[in-house]
Amino acid sequence: MTDTAAPSITDLVAQLTLDEKVLLLEGVDSWNTNGIPRLGVRRLFLTDGPHGVRKVRSDSGAFGLAEAEPSTAFPTSTTLAKTWDPALAREVGAAIGRESAALGVDVLLAPGVNIMRSPLCGRNFEYFSEDPLVAGVFGAAFVQGVQSTGVAASVKHFAANSNEDYRFVGDSVVDERALREIYLRAFERIVKDAAPATVMCAYNRLNGTFCSEDRELLTDILRDEWGFDGLVMTDWGATNDRVAGIVAGCELDMPGGVEHNRTELLSAVHDGRLPEEILDQAVARVLSLVERCTHDHEAAPVDAAAHGALATRVAVEGAVLLANDGTLPLAASAGGLVVIGEQFERMRYQGAGSSLISPPATVSPRRAFDTRSVGYRYARGYRSLDVRGDSDLHREAVEAARDAETVLFFGGLGDLEESEGFDRSSMTLPAAQVELLNALVDAGARVVLVLSTGSPVEIPRHDELSAVLLLSLPGMNGGEAAARLLFGEEGPSGRLTESWPLTAADASCQADYDRSAIAAYYESIYVGYRFYDAAGTALRYPFGHGLGYTEFVSRDLEVTIADGRVIASVTVANTGERAGAEVVQVYVRNNRGRVFKAEKELRVFEKVRLAAGASRRVTLEFPVHDLAFWSVEEHDWVLEDGEYEVLVAASAADVRLSAPLVVEEGCASRSPYPASVDAAYAAPPTSIPAAFSTLIGRRLPVAPTERFGMQTRLGDARGTILGGLFLRAVMGRVTRDFTTAMALPDSLERDARVKSAHFVMRMMPAMSLRAMVMSSSGGLPLPIAEGLSLLSAGHPVRAARAFLSRGHRPFTAR
Repeated sequence: MTDTAAPSITDLVAQLTLDEKVLLLEGVDSWNTNGIPRLGVRRLFLTDGPHGVRKVRSDSGAFGLAEAEPSTAFPTSTTLAKTWDPALAREVGAAIGRESAALGVDVLLAPGVNIMRSPLCGRNFEYFSEDPLVAGVFGAAFVQGVQSTGVAASVKHFAANSNEDYRFVGDSVVDERALREIYLRAFERIVKDAAPATVMCAYNRLNGTFCSEDRELLTDILRDEWGFDGLVMTDWGATNDRVAGIVAGCELDMPGGVEHNRTELLSAVHDGRLPEEILDQAVARVLSLVERCTHDHEAAPVDAAAHGALATRVAVEGAVLLANDGTLPLAASAGGLVVIGEQFERMRYQGAGSSLISPPATVSPRRAFDTRSVGYRYARGYRSLDVRGDSDLHREAVEAARDAETVLFFGGLGDLEESEGFDRSSMTLPAAQVELLNALVDAGARVVLVLSTGSPVEIPRHDELSAVLLLSLPGMNGGEAAARLLFGEEGPSGRLTESWPLTAADASCQADYDRSAIAAYYESIYVGYRFYDAAGTALRYPFGHGLGYTEFVSRDLEVTIADGRVIASVTVANTGERAGAEVVQVYVRNNRGRVFKAEKELRVFEKVRLAAGASRRVTLEFPVHDLAFWSVEEHDWVLEDGEYEVLVAASAADVRLSAPLVVEEGCASRSPYPASVDAAYAAPPTSIPAAFSTLIGRRLPVAPTERFGMQTRLGDARGTILGGLFLRAVMGRVTRDFTTAMALPDSLERDARVKSAHFVMRMMPAMSLRAMVMSSSGGLPLPIAEGLSLLSAGHPVRAARAFLSRGHRPFTAR
């Protein structure tokens, strides 16, 4: 479309044939939308991008480093959020937006704002927090940054997408209040504050309905209640029933290319199941996105050096000093330094899967050390991308550490343990690293652990370590950030945005996480610190925790209410001898009413930078109505009168100041729940209570027993003859790719190929026949998949009919 005499959206819709309308509602060639050349409607290019632009060089949907155009690999979302500085999220979003525009990308598939429900979720590194306020604030800032460049953002994955192992077939069973207060809250803030151009719906079902066809979610809540006026698209292969999806408010099916979906839409229009006005509404929303991207999309020059510097800055500010006995910072000129761990020279700086970025260059810790002429001895110790331990490397490392003044151990999770596509089974570090750490501590070494991980891990011999520095996944210049922090060139100022339990068994959802396709969110609103606070759980590190190289005190808290807002003023002082930054976290302890609530909740925060000896009066505020809870009786937010308490804290477990807050503009406290629910949730449940069915208003569904059906995970179908044969056929190629990659000579290219092949190999058993049909762009036709399912169920005649059927007339756009 062009600016000269451009027809209106309404005029364009009127000029389209029915087949053209259907084409506009699906993707093509993995990453594009369809265009209509005769009317000047161009294609749009969509691509991954939470942490950089992942524009593949082909339309194969590839996941390898070498298969994508070079772009800045920024720290991952979990690292970005640990800066507690939304302005940095806006800057990163704008930088990625500029690079997207330069590469011809119209829609960036980011940010991911799902709640970190469990520390075991393999995709936590792509998310911001366990807290919806943090996730919403950072998500909104990121979207504002991206869209300031004319590139459209796509907020994902809507909604209650909390695991990877069952994401294609799972049903997230969430009570209404938890859904509103925890799992939708970040999306609501982003829609209202940042007006994203698109929202991506999740793979999973939500309370029995696939998100891609959930009208309450996509229309009643997202559009009618929140005012969203953009486009809704599926995640890649998330379609179930295409007609139901259009009616529900899901306009764009990605990656598209599924003939069955096109012919179903045509048939539904002809037989009246899909009114043409609803179809036209969906088409108009696609055309509006095309028009928006065409008018706003002007590529500006990309300053690669500035973007690299920004990546370094975020890595520095997002690093969290978890523990320190005074060993850090180190003196760069000191002798006796021994460095152990492969991640010193091959640091894991990003996650695997759809966010795998191909950076123009990387700075490892080793390169950063050598640039500074730091004296050290180095031993590799282990290989991250090798499932076997190496006794020679282990022995060499222990020997190198003998008589060392200080040992820096670089370790953490690798892409074989943590990635999109699968979840972890425990919080342990790889066995080779655990054995090596134990040996080093047993030998009496003073050990500083430098961690690269996107999720919480168990830390062996924690109380015997001298310091623990968490880099998370710090992007392509993470090594430079590590050196600056370790040698005191800059002070650590990051804070955790998720709680670190001692083990996965202590997690708030552990009683029913990744147990079956039915995910019972039995903990309700008690997620993360909301659970640990009320349950009194012993943690390794609490939400909001982080140390520095200086000390801060807070004093003179004053709290007032004016014009419907709570205003908290506090003086923050740097009492140390170095400049630094403190994160002022303001929680509110809830009233003791009749409705069960978390003990306290984060309401506002601000990062304050101060020179040594300096102080500042800081004022933070939030709407009084943020204290409201979601009433399942009113189906609306309800503010209770009562005595609350404003808390200024350094973490969820470290409250420094408090002041009373009396609310008198709401209503009297009254529980909307039956007595059985009130009793069961007066404290956080540690197992699925009998009252959970009452809480959700129906019986908890039972996981399907179909052994090789359209909605069965391939891995669960391996016990059937046909399912086992199909899984072996599917896995044969990807397993060969992984084996071939593992056998390559030791190199960075070998590592990249191992990551790519491992991601696909681990994800495939979680796929279903339905997901394969919808994501393969015609590679697996629906009749073949249905025939396999029928044959496995003992219906050979019906299976034969499906194999021979073309379902509907062949689709040809006209």
